[in-house]
Amino acid sequence: MKTTVKSFFLLMFASATLASCENCGEISITEPTAEDSQWLVYGTGDTALFRNEEGDTLTYLRTGIYAQNVPGDGFSVTDDCIDQRNTQVTNIIEDKERKQPYLGTYILKKPDSLIVKIGVGSKSAWEIKSSDVTQEVTVGETVYPEAYVFAGTTTTADEPRTVYFTKDEGFVYVEMNNGKKLELIGVFNRAK
Repeated sequence: MKTTVKSFFLLMFASATLASCENCGEISITEPTAEDSQWLVYGTGDTALFRNEEGDTLTYLRTGIYAQNVPGDGFSVTDDCIDQRNTQVTNIIEDKERKQPYLGTYILKKPDSLIVKIGVGSKSAWEIKSSDVTQEVTVGETVYPEAYVFAGTTTTADEPRTVYFTKDEGFVYVEMNNGKKLELIGVFNRAK
């Protein structure tokens, strides 16, 4: 995790240095803190093992982390000078066999707030708000005392029906409308 955070902040510093414009003056870039980055959950080399509805073990690997600066509130990409930039980071884990939907975590750091979202596949995403209340959930024999519980909004077969997510373990349970399930066995190889 330390390597990920160091690399992330080095990238942000380089972006800030290279992004300054002589005609625009100082540019303010809002960067996520180490605490903010904990919402991304999965680090370099992490492997998440899930049990599916048939009892088989599926391996999910972190396949990408994407960071970029975006115009701050009140600015647009078409503006000549953008005085405020926010930073967004997306972290993706995917089934090693690429047969199951990918799972993603996303943060957008603004000067006065942090937006956190999670997603399953390319169509379903939920925002985790500071007002959201966690619940105790049981997955298999494991109890997660602080899980965010989300319900799908469609009945399409390949869309999620229920998702449990924790800040420490990430996705702990995903149930699709077609009956397919992912139950977290564990996240391994966490570099700290």
